[in-house]
Amino acid sequence: MQTTLSDPGRPMRVQSWPLLLARCSAVLALAAVPISTAGVNLASALLLLFAACSPEAWRGLRKIRTTPTSIAAIVLFAVLALSLLYTTAGMNEAVNFLLKYRKLLIFPVLFLVLRGEGSAKWGCAAIWALFAALTLSMLLTYTNAFGWTSLGPMHDTQGPMSKPWVFKDHISGGLMMAFLIWLSVALGQSMTKPASRPIWRWLLYLNALLALVNVLFVLQGRTGQVVALLYVAVFVVWQLLHLRSARAGRIRLVATLACVVACVGLAYFAFTSKESRLADTTQEITSYEDSNQVTSAGVRLEFYRRSVDLFAHRPVAGYGVGSVLPEFERLAKNQTGGRAVMAGNPHNEFLLMGVQLGVIGIALFLWLLVALYRECRHVDPLARNVIYGYLLAFFAGCFANSLLLNFTEGSLFVLLSGILLYSRRVKPGAIAR
Repeated sequence: MQTTLSDPGRPMRVQSWPLLLARCSAVLALAAVPISTAGVNLASALLLLFAACSPEAWRGLRKIRTTPTSIAAIVLFAVLALSLLYTTAGMNEAVNFLLKYRKLLIFPVLFLVLRGEGSAKWGCAAIWALFAALTLSMLLTYTNAFGWTSLGPMHDTQGPMSKPWVFKDHISGGLMMAFLIWLSVALGQSMTKPASRPIWRWLLYLNALLALVNVLFVLQGRTGQVVALLYVAVFVVWQLLHLRSARAGRIRLVATLACVVACVGLAYFAFTSKESRLADTTQEITSYEDSNQVTSAGVRLEFYRRSVDLFAHRPVAGYGVGSVLPEFERLAKNQTGGRAVMAGNPHNEFLLMGVQLGVIGIALFLWLLVALYRECRHVDPLARNVIYGYLLAFFAGCFANSLLLNFTEGSLFVLLSGILLYSRRVKPGAIAR
């Protein structure tokens, strides 16, 4: 079955129902990321099924070579798969670890179903669907924290700290709440046309403020807190760079100075308050170093040390996919306390790639990020702003977590970037400003 879509001044185009259903599935998968792992898996499976049934997708196969981001994703996954030939992990464990990176292959699938005309509205729908899902999650974390509700599979699973959790823990939830700050501001800034009502823009800015408070005072995930403060710093710099007329400049300067004072106050609280987990970082490291206690920050340092040691011994091609756990077990043999803690990844995506694939892996991962950054020049300003915002959070977060490996953060990276990259492209020859 087919449907006919027409654009003014252009001949009518016919698009198949499988293509439309594939695009709908992509949007649903993105919207499900903050809420449901099962929802993401189901929608992603439907995306692949409908893409396989779409004649437009098959006709676009030869054009995949025109998108550097998809090529980088395919090559990275292929090299990870090739490392099965020499991995030091058991084959079942290595294959299971490799499958956690299968999300990389969604990039070319999204290119196949979203390229061409009629896809821009799907990109817009994806942005607002994600915004709605993140805002819903934020509101529920507040109601859980205030004791008004007790919703979500993560609520109250780890004592008082998890009281506000809903669908995700403080790490994944905190990072997404931090991104909601950027997303809300980006949407607010896009509503600058004369026909736009100022009230909607200010409601979006209020949403950003609520998300900032949520990250710093409610969820308190350290990764999210750092990213939120980074966003505030970027906003302050952006304001300073856009001082124009004398009158507008004075107003903007006062507003910027107020933001600077607020930012300094928030940073001071985050790094000194007894209620802030960032303030506990130094104490956690000290407890680990002096008493060999098991602390979050302390064991991360141990993971980093092990990873650097492993990388130094095999710097070129590493130990193969899924090799971190067996190699960590070998290095920590006969250790006790914090120095004996095990993990399947070092909680650092760069080090994880270095252990698995050596310099090759780190270079391929950076190639993927740079390719995405460069290809964003071909999309409209709102989509580019949104992608850049999460790319900044993703890059910073990869120094403290294995975000590409993680289901939630990695899926958000691939689905958000892929949908907007391929659906919101500007016309050939146009300059995205």
